[in-house]
Amino acid sequence: MNSIKIEKKREKLEIFIRESVLVKQLFDGSKSEAYYAMDLEGNYVKANKACEKVSGYTQDELIRLSYKELIINKHLDDVDTKFQYSITGAIQKYECTIISKSNNKVDLEVTNSPIIVDNEIIGVYGIAKDITNSNEQKKKLRESERLHRSLIEHSPDGVIIIQEQRVVFANKKASELLGGNDVKDILGENVSGFFRGYSSRLIKNLSLAEKGQASDLHEVKMVQLNNEEIDVEVKTIPTIFLEDQAVYFIIRDITERKLAHEMMINSEKLTVAGQLAAGIAHEIRNPITAIKGFLQLMDSGKNYNQEFFSVISAEINRIEMILSELLALAKPQLERYRHIEIQNILKHVVALTKSQAILHNVHIKTKFHSDPLFVLCDENKLKQVFINFIKNAIEAMENEGTITLTIDQHDDYFVVVNIQDQGPGIPKEILDKIGKPFFTTKENGTGLGVMVSFEIVKHHNGAISIDSNSTGTTISIQLPMTKSCE
Repeated sequence: MNSIKIEKKREKLEIFIRESVLVKQLFDGSKSEAYYAMDLEGNYVKANKACEKVSGYTQDELIRLSYKELIINKHLDDVDTKFQYSITGAIQKYECTIISKSNNKVDLEVTNSPIIVDNEIIGVYGIAKDITNSNEQKKKLRESERLHRSLIEHSPDGVIIIQEQRVVFANKKASELLGGNDVKDILGENVSGFFRGYSSRLIKNLSLAEKGQASDLHEVKMVQLNNEEIDVEVKTIPTIFLEDQAVYFIIRDITERKLAHEMMINSEKLTVAGQLAAGIAHEIRNPITAIKGFLQLMDSGKNYNQEFFSVISAEINRIEMILSELLALAKPQLERYRHIEIQNILKHVVALTKSQAILHNVHIKTKFHSDPLFVLCDENKLKQVFINFIKNAIEAMENEGTITLTIDQHDDYFVVVNIQDQGPGIPKEILDKIGKPFFTTKENGTGLGVMVSFEIVKHHNGAISIDSNSTGTTISIQLPMTKSCE
């Protein structure tokens, strides 16, 4: 198109802009969007007030400029192409960046339309919307998403996201924990298959996550694809995935930690067994002396009563019971949870600790509940807990006193075992430190006995509280009660 023709069309454009009611409405000063008009060479002919805010140039300055003087270099070729399409009659919508008068970059969303008068294209209408802030937010969001994905992919914990009980996302660590060779091995799988026999707590936490609440880490057994079980801790967090509600699982492998913990518990068992040895030896010596006396009497050829045999048998049974309890306490065993009557556990513990109490001139008194009370427990581990606290009570009273063991029922849900001594009490300044690793008031102690006891009770979903004053200390051990011994 020659320059004379272009100039004539520009004059026609200027007349149209001055006289058109529609143009006056579009370029009204109240418009928030930037409206402008360009001739066929891309020079601005008209701009509204909003253009000043976007570009930094006044309206008079803009009509002496071309769009080519504002567009950044890397967008110029693309914008030129879009402009050429506009002056051939096609509406064009695109994004670009300009340099403002103050030398700032401004991101714009632009729509260009041809101006047609008498079936002839004489210019271009344009609407420009400042999307700089929006783009910045999108950029930050993309960076945040990249960082988040990177953190998840390189996390030492397994991460899965589930929707409608199925895995829709997983990181590599989760795939490894679940026994897969690749992430795709677990995508689409039903999460209930990995946590066979959902625990009541996991069900509750899933329900909370669906309502928007995160859970604490809690321990569960996880089933791998090869059907093997591993110990893990799980945390559930509500999230949004692909614009829909989902649950975010953090899975932490605690196999090694559990192994170390079991080794510590077994080590402490051996320590307790060793500390009880002197008392046990004293307890066994008495029936052995009685048996020896009866055997000497019988060997002498003197008359002896048939009842001697029942006495000897009873004493042998007593020795066997004491040694069995001691071996059961010291022997490392796998966790075995059964419904056990708590009174029976305490009776066995009293039998083991009574001799040590006698050596220290301490009397053990029991006040048990009239009805049988059952707990779901690992019997030997609970015995370890009670022995630890009774042994500490004996040592606290030094040379004499009474330890009172009571069993109470709290509502219909808990059994409470109280171990009360008559020692000098525990100073308030160290009461909160009890149960911490390696904290002890004993000269040769490690502090692990009480810490292990706290951990065992915690794994039984129970709690320990300590009340102490100058007249003695009471250890309260609360355990969930079961309805039957099935």
